[in-house]
Amino acid sequence: MSRNKQLLNQHKQLPEPQQNDFFKIFSQSPIGTSTWNWILTRPRSEKSKIFLPLSTGAGLTTDYEPLFLLKLPSGKSWDLESSVKVTAKAGVFITKVGSISVAPLYVLFQLSGNDYIYQVWINHYGGDMLPSPLDKLGKMPYLTLLLIEDKSQPERLIKIDNQIDWSCLKAKVESVKSWDLAAFNTVKSIAHSAQELWNRTTEEEVKETTIAKLNDRFRNGDKSLGEYRMSRQVLALPRKKQKELFKEIQDFSDFTSENDPKGQHEMGRVTMDGVEYIWKIDYLDTSMIMLSDAPEDINKTTRVLLVIRADER
Repeated sequence: MSRNKQLLNQHKQLPEPQQNDFFKIFSQSPIGTSTWNWILTRPRSEKSKIFLPLSTGAGLTTDYEPLFLLKLPSGKSWDLESSVKVTAKAGVFITKVGSISVAPLYVLFQLSGNDYIYQVWINHYGGDMLPSPLDKLGKMPYLTLLLIEDKSQPERLIKIDNQIDWSCLKAKVESVKSWDLAAFNTVKSIAHSAQELWNRTTEEEVKETTIAKLNDRFRNGDKSLGEYRMSRQVLALPRKKQKELFKEIQDFSDFTSENDPKGQHEMGRVTMDGVEYIWKIDYLDTSMIMLSDAPEDINKTTRVLLVIRADER
């Protein structure tokens, strides 16, 4: 029997945790769910010494380290290979909620022999917890994962080499000002799925996908990303017709390799009352004078949506 399994078995002989125990709550989550919390690695007294106790409190000291929890199907933890191969990826999803820029960090795990890609979001500005999870993660030689099934206790512990460049990610996170929890949760709700994030294999793909997402948000009414402009003939339309036209533009989804070769959703054609209109998104710097060289960066780019009649070109 492995050392990890021995420790887990010893832990199961201890008294059952309280009803508000974090493991118990997490065990009721859907399969494929993942999250993180703090573990107390060096208990301060033998009386409180149980296997990897968790803390949700503030004011944490150097005794605490971040821990990742992954929810597996019942009986799956020990069906995996004895030496589970784990691939980890991480990135920062910079976006804007109203006038607030938010840069939450995501971590992805894929386990060999398992069907799920586990996605964990870390809120660097989430409350007054100290030390920062990003500071801690950057100093840890390995990452700790707990596999949990439908029980209030962990089934299996896995440690993997920490090969993620946390300092680079932390610099991206801190390139924007602090945000609140509501903004963080909003970004999570509109962010890419774990599979979409996992499938991003190159920086260019990351850039194009981010630009497309921002362009769709902007076209669908998020004017915090820029401004709308109309040609004279479009401005001459009755207000009701202008609203109908912009509804057609918002609903446009017929992007193909021919009309959208870069996959950035920056241009399209719509027809209203038998008249064809063209919409196009341009990228200017924040001074609105020069073209932006980083349309994927909301801190360096102001978007401009121009709508004209096709016969005005």
